[in-house]
Amino acid sequence: MRAASLIATIALTAACSRHDDHTVGADVKDAGHSVDAAAVKVVHDPDVRNAGNDFKQAGHDAAKDFRKLAAEARVEAHKLGADTRQAAHDVTRPDHSDQNS
Repeated sequence: MRAASLIATIALTAACSRHDDHTVGADVKDAGHSVDAAAVKVVHDPDVRNAGNDFKQAGHDAAKDFRKLAAEARVEAHKLGADTRQAAHDVTRPDHSDQNS
């Protein structure tokens, strides 16, 4: 009697396990389809597209501003370099006006 009930329990467990595996597999498949459908909605959503375009334009504007600032910094660096060379030249060259007096 115990052996029969043990076999029946194992058989029911195995049957339920297969059913649960099938149910879980179907649930995962359905979830995948739901995610795909949601992704398609997001891709085609005009608000998302507009936000993407706005973000892209902001990036272009920022790059343009950075290039302008870099050009201005380069000009100022060249001016500073020229002033520094002139100052170094003035310090290292003797002042001839003192010798003529």
